[in-house]
Amino acid sequence: MNHALGERLVVARKRRRLNQEDVAALLGVTRVLVSHWENGKRRPAEHVLERLAQIYGVTLEELLAEVFEPSGSDLVELLYRDAEGGIDPQAHAGLEDFVRFLGEFAHLATDLDEDLAPLTQSPFKLRPGFTSKDDVRRKALEVRDWLRIGLGPVGDLPGILDGIGITVYRTGLGSDLSTGVSGAFLQHPVVGMSIAVNVETTPGRQLFTLAHELAHALFHSDREHHLVSYWTRRDDKERFADQWAGEFLVPVEGLRQTAEQLGVDRRLEAEDVIQLQRHFGVSYGMMLLRLRHVGLVNPARHEELKRVSPVALAAQLGYSIAPDERGQDPSRWRLERFPRRFVRLLVRGLRERRLSPSTAAGLTGLTLDEIAELVTPPDGGDEEVIEELREYERVTG
Repeated sequence: MNHALGERLVVARKRRRLNQEDVAALLGVTRVLVSHWENGKRRPAEHVLERLAQIYGVTLEELLAEVFEPSGSDLVELLYRDAEGGIDPQAHAGLEDFVRFLGEFAHLATDLDEDLAPLTQSPFKLRPGFTSKDDVRRKALEVRDWLRIGLGPVGDLPGILDGIGITVYRTGLGSDLSTGVSGAFLQHPVVGMSIAVNVETTPGRQLFTLAHELAHALFHSDREHHLVSYWTRRDDKERFADQWAGEFLVPVEGLRQTAEQLGVDRRLEAEDVIQLQRHFGVSYGMMLLRLRHVGLVNPARHEELKRVSPVALAAQLGYSIAPDERGQDPSRWRLERFPRRFVRLLVRGLRERRLSPSTAAGLTGLTLDEIAELVTPPDGGDEEVIEELREYERVTG
């Protein structure tokens, strides 16, 4: 029985052009364990099988059927039509994961009679002839005003967007900068405006990607219901989104105001760039570009400052260094991958006994211990739910 399942796992994996290392990275396990599943030596736990089905873009029933005949997903195919042409195989799996998650989010909300209050229509317009640099800057400030974030750092942008009904989901979309995908925007029929962000990039790059996809959501969604942003793509929409993201994350007025407060002058030192970069939460490279844009760095000095190792210098200056700044590992992202509305629904479903622990584990890829921790408040927790999790673990081994 395990051998037959293993053969189906091999077929499903190859259908998505993934190797065993890709799958291991997405699950946070070893390649050897993936190999054992495929040669029938080991059988994946039920929640792992559900996660594998998500990665391979099939249902669990299709994966367990005697004859493997996957039906596929119209939304995924829609994304792939826009993203074909040399894209990293892991990016394909990440896009599958993104679309699968949105479907599960929609089903969970329906099952729990929850109104997601999604944002389905942008309050902003992008009219022909109004895409100059000054127009882009103006539109960035309009959105900042709409979100009430002033001229400083954007802060918790995923949380802000979650609050207005835009879903942000983090997934692995490839680490090769020549073929990987940085992010994607999809207008989901139930969840509404949804954004995928590649967790295989640095924190600063992830924030830029999120702002870039937000530009697509707010200014292109009336004409385009899906957009995949990959490294080599260059068109008018991508150029607009790049320019808008820079203006949105580091507005000219906010940057000059902060530089003045810090006493930064035209002989800018690398330490000054680090301080400004950390203040706004963007990448070192992006901050250099913004400083050059506002005239605080000339081209020659820009080239000199590019040679600095920003993470090493930030550590020397006493800044806290996040693990993802030194190296990206998708397996480190657990519950943080998901939008908060989804997590709140998950907790509610578990506490109301309308969602089983195994289903919750399958939806999220979390372990049963992590699910138990999720429903455990600081005062000791819901003992009935925790006992149910323990019982499930005893039964399933």
